[in-house]
Amino acid sequence: MDVEQALGGWLTPEQYAAAVAPEDEVLALAGAGSGKSRTLAGRVAHKIANGASPESVVAFTFTEKAGEQIKTRVAQALKVCGVDPLLVGGMYIGTIHAWCRRVLGDMDARYRQFDVLDEMQFLVYLISRYPKLNINPLRDSHPTAKGNRRGYFETLKELSRAWHMMNDELLDPAQVAAEDPALGEALERLRDHMEQDNFIDFSLMQRLVVEALEVKEPGAVQALAPLRHVLVDEYQDVNVVQERLIGLMHQNSETLFVVGDDDQAIYGWRGADVTNIMEFNRRYPKAAVHKLLTNFRSTSAIVEAAGDFAAQELGPARLPKQLQAAANHDPREFAVLSFPLRAEEAAFVAERIDELLGTAYTESDGTVRGLTPADFAILMRSTGQPESDGTKRHTAYIQALDTRSIPYDLNAGGQLFDRAQPAAVRSAFELLRDAMPDRTQVEDLFHSELKRAFPQAVLSRVIRVFADWGRRIHAPIAPGLPRQRLFPQQLLHDLLEALDVANSGFDDGVMADLGTFSRILQDIETVYLSIDGKSRFGELLNFLQNVAGDGYETDNQMMARPDAVTVSTVHKAKGLEFPVVFVVDVESGRFPGRRRGYNGWIPENLIQQAIDNGSYQTGPHDQARLFYTAITRAERFLYVTGSALLPGGKRITKVSTYAVRLNHPEIRRDLLDPSAPPRVVPPARAQRRRGDESVLPTTYSQIHTFMRCPHAYKLSVVNGFSPPIPELFGFGRAVHAAVGKLHQEYKDKAPTSAEARAIAENMFHLKHVAPSSDPVDRPGAYERAKQKSSDIVSEYADKYGPDFELKRQVELPFEIPVEGAVISGAIDLLLSEDDSEKIRDAKVIDFKTMAGGPEPTNNPDLNWEDLSLQVQLYGRGAEQVHGMNARTGAVHLLKDGQRVQVPVDAAAVEAAVANVEWAVGRITEGDFPQRGSRTKCGACDFAQICSKNLEPFKTQEEPPDLHLPDGSGGKRFLKVSAFSRTGPNQ
Repeated sequence: MDVEQALGGWLTPEQYAAAVAPEDEVLALAGAGSGKSRTLAGRVAHKIANGASPESVVAFTFTEKAGEQIKTRVAQALKVCGVDPLLVGGMYIGTIHAWCRRVLGDMDARYRQFDVLDEMQFLVYLISRYPKLNINPLRDSHPTAKGNRRGYFETLKELSRAWHMMNDELLDPAQVAAEDPALGEALERLRDHMEQDNFIDFSLMQRLVVEALEVKEPGAVQALAPLRHVLVDEYQDVNVVQERLIGLMHQNSETLFVVGDDDQAIYGWRGADVTNIMEFNRRYPKAAVHKLLTNFRSTSAIVEAAGDFAAQELGPARLPKQLQAAANHDPREFAVLSFPLRAEEAAFVAERIDELLGTAYTESDGTVRGLTPADFAILMRSTGQPESDGTKRHTAYIQALDTRSIPYDLNAGGQLFDRAQPAAVRSAFELLRDAMPDRTQVEDLFHSELKRAFPQAVLSRVIRVFADWGRRIHAPIAPGLPRQRLFPQQLLHDLLEALDVANSGFDDGVMADLGTFSRILQDIETVYLSIDGKSRFGELLNFLQNVAGDGYETDNQMMARPDAVTVSTVHKAKGLEFPVVFVVDVESGRFPGRRRGYNGWIPENLIQQAIDNGSYQTGPHDQARLFYTAITRAERFLYVTGSALLPGGKRITKVSTYAVRLNHPEIRRDLLDPSAPPRVVPPARAQRRRGDESVLPTTYSQIHTFMRCPHAYKLSVVNGFSPPIPELFGFGRAVHAAVGKLHQEYKDKAPTSAEARAIAENMFHLKHVAPSSDPVDRPGAYERAKQKSSDIVSEYADKYGPDFELKRQVELPFEIPVEGAVISGAIDLLLSEDDSEKIRDAKVIDFKTMAGGPEPTNNPDLNWEDLSLQVQLYGRGAEQVHGMNARTGAVHLLKDGQRVQVPVDAAAVEAAVANVEWAVGRITEGDFPQRGSRTKCGACDFAQICSKNLEPFKTQEEPPDLHLPDGSGGKRFLKVSAFSRTGPNQ
């Protein structure tokens, strides 16, 4: 079977036509549920099968999770086309900002040690540098609409918004300063301080790459050299800087393929420009437009009603399209209902979920299972504004679920501290705010809140935690002496140990809440040197009280969703689908809500084009698209509900025009109407959850964690816990970045010892250890670490000078498709080149800032199962993916200059892959036993929140032994450490 025939059998005719379109520019207008990811994957596979190199493909996705899913589909499509799925490892498939970070690191290795700040971490950064950045004057120069002084946190949020807008719109601080001097100067200071502190955020990294490409910076140009094919998923959601980047890339590529749906453009309020997709064929007059109009997700009633709604609400403001359902399946139901009171609406929702649990449901592959809580979603437009009675908009629904003991997962703003466990932990932190608490205060908190949330809590242990941390946080700070390095993650782990979380038997929902609290503290540790002292600890508490509860959800995209009803805003549910969806709180003034115009700090005249295009505001079209997105999340059951009298309200609320607009013969507006057809619900079946792709591993580090202890994987990946920060965190990265910089600067000769030292010292940066105030006469930990770094780099240059002769060191990502997943990582290559810069051979060299050797007695901290597995996995794909003969591999231990050869023969590589496939299979089955042992548990990051038992796997199947170096050029064989047969107390 040839490629065209094979791909044609894997895709529908609509999808196939888009995937193989010969035009240089192609827009795939993909309606909801029409298989856009599969089409994009087919496009990639078709290019590769017809001779394109993997390095020539760059595909952008909107989220990391979407990127992982598309990688898996591309691997499947390659296999269908008879092409080695390993070639997915040579492509880039992922977010725009992650690609930009890679380019910046290739341009200058210094960027490899920059920490990337997401939106919440950026706010923490502003808090931590508030005096240095001189933010306070902005509170007076930018008063509220009523002329009052801005609040502290409101000021930080507006400054953050202005920063991102400036970068997204490619404005200079000088342009802003010309219109608003105070704001422009603050933004300039912010950029300077982030550079000095080795921080970067998503908006800045995109901007820096665009600027580098516009001036044809050599490193940026080199990054685009192999590029031939650019693909963009969710194209309707790109903003100005992203569209400029895509355009610059396409100037260097042969083809541009974009996929999107203007009807689902719901991010205009944060700068996405829907005109990019609406006017694509104007910018590219020769572009082909292919419409994917078959919906494989929903029933015909949902598809037709949603399409009619979009056509009537948007009219000429949308690209014309009319979707059809691929098939109808029973059972199904579509109802639009109005209730007198919110309590009655919420009771109906919970009752209907209870009735439908266990309902027989036939999947697309013919599998029949019973619906579980994870198959249900309750979606609403917004939860930000409280009801008139002070409750949150989701409160009535979660109370109704609680009444029926139905588990739920809140994925909406402001929910985290509505739950008992994170709220109790925050109260414990708060007790340490002003001073060391006394025994009475601790006992009162213990009995009133901690013991209720954590039934296994032990008072004496809790008292010890407060005594220890109260003393350390509020210790006097002596002038001239180094400050303590106190990290809040360790406080959390100490507290959870005293509360005996390990033996509490909490479900994944509660553990995910606590994992989210852990993630908040990790964000604080990212930017804070320490939280010692009343002032710094108070800033942490203020963040928890005023920002964190509204800014974090337990749906970290790379965490698994628990088997629970999703309660979410529509924005958070984008990209998801559920057999049963309730779109609630649909009343006039709510859905649709009131129009909101632009009210940001960036002067309006500087972004007039964006505003004219509908960005940074919320109007009728935006809300119509949001409602369309909400109802198209449903597969078989859709309920649109509202209430006449809202909580605390005194007036009857009008029926939503959106509810009235929905029209289809199957829609029921009175489920009690005896003339209506009866609901068809087959007898209950055993509940069995649909496979959840979010639980699958995506990175090599996750695989390593599972192979060491599956329960540690569950705590970190499934529940989201972060480990306590180690001493000298970031030292290894600083050394590694300096080695990379050496190879960037010295491409054909070895640097001298002095030159290597100079680079190491210039590059050195630690975020969690402060330099000494008198580094010459009283050097501290920072200075000693800096000296050690320069010694290591200098000794490397002296001992391995041949590494620089006609060779270059590059850090390349690897992605290895295995059954059911694609595993990503990064490793170093030494490329040997001839005079024409053609690669002659390549060696896999994994640089580690460690000392020791291959024998276990050399250094117990060296995990040779982990080190060898990573080298072997990359060895598997290097030749096929990059055309490099990388069949030799080694681990280079920089601290003592050893280069240990790792077996990478066919048998060793085969065993490594078999281990990964075994791990993926166990993870897919939800097999996360505790594998406690005397040798592992003491060094485990999660020892304090684990009971450290030795539990069996669900299967007797074991992976083969790994092939490890033995120190004499031979091999030794060992099972991964998850198979330790010795318990923690033996």
